[in-house]
Amino acid sequence: MDKFLDTQLHPADTCNICTEHFGALHQPVALPCKHIFGYECIKKWLKGGRGNTNACPTCRCVVVPKPEPRASFDVPSIWKALCDESPERLYTLIEKVWSGLQVLWQRHPTGNFTVTSILDKAIIPALVATARRPNASGNRNQDSILDCYNLLAASWDSIGRLDMAAGLAIPLVRLARLMANAGAVLPKWLTKNARVNRLIWLANACLPITAEHISWDYLIEATQPKDAHHIPLLHLYTVLISQSITHLPAPQPYPTKRHEIMNLVIERCCTKIGGIGCVWKSKPSNEFKDALVGVFDELRRYQIEKKKMSLRGHDEEESLVKGIWALAGWGGKGTLSS
Repeated sequence: MDKFLDTQLHPADTCNICTEHFGALHQPVALPCKHIFGYECIKKWLKGGRGNTNACPTCRCVVVPKPEPRASFDVPSIWKALCDESPERLYTLIEKVWSGLQVLWQRHPTGNFTVTSILDKAIIPALVATARRPNASGNRNQDSILDCYNLLAASWDSIGRLDMAAGLAIPLVRLARLMANAGAVLPKWLTKNARVNRLIWLANACLPITAEHISWDYLIEATQPKDAHHIPLLHLYTVLISQSITHLPAPQPYPTKRHEIMNLVIERCCTKIGGIGCVWKSKPSNEFKDALVGVFDELRRYQIEKKKMSLRGHDEEESLVKGIWALAGWGGKGTLSS
């Protein structure tokens, strides 16, 4: 032991970075890994001097973890981060939007809401209620919902809170209008269903971020065999048709003539579903209306004759939705809008 103490233990008298002796003007300091350096030398090393690193020069032990690079604070980046949020947080966000829409419905039962009312009463309160709060020290983890609120509020204020959608307001206002559109058909208990709300989110998220309205043309793209990008929108639309068959009273007696059935389908599927909330753009073509009659009849037969439940947004329903539209003869030929 004495030999070890005499030969192996040496006081640190020089800096391993500059190799100069410690002194009154060159004070030694120890890192958490116990290696000793001159104060000014290690400060330059860690702050981006000779080493440009955050680790000990001797053992490479990380002294101060580098912060993760922050995502770009722009509309596409924040919207993507928002869409990548967990289903649980998105469900909470949508739940808050439903609460805001309830207030708007009481004031405007038609569902034709202005951009200002949607942002002021539904979207912004939902973002505020769902965003993570900073901790006591003022620091917070990166939160896409809070980032979304900050950018949305700043951009809306910058245009004087005009009754128009711009930037992040476009997909969020469109989401609220799509929800209002769905709420005209869905029973209230189903608006609280996680699967249905996720389908509503996906149906909105699959659309271009700059599209203020939902075009009927997106539905034709969903029927293309090689392009399934807009399938969530077609799925949601089919769910709404199915729910309308279940919950809206059928005329008595049920029409049997082709033009009478066509009028019923247009009223249910194009006016009731597609005409509320100013969310659907243009008008469906005659070819699309013909296909709708087939879809409506097949769904009605599926629910009444086969005694099956109405569609409710299950993932397993996607193949059924495609099959129903295929049976209706809609294979993606022609155009949807006239």
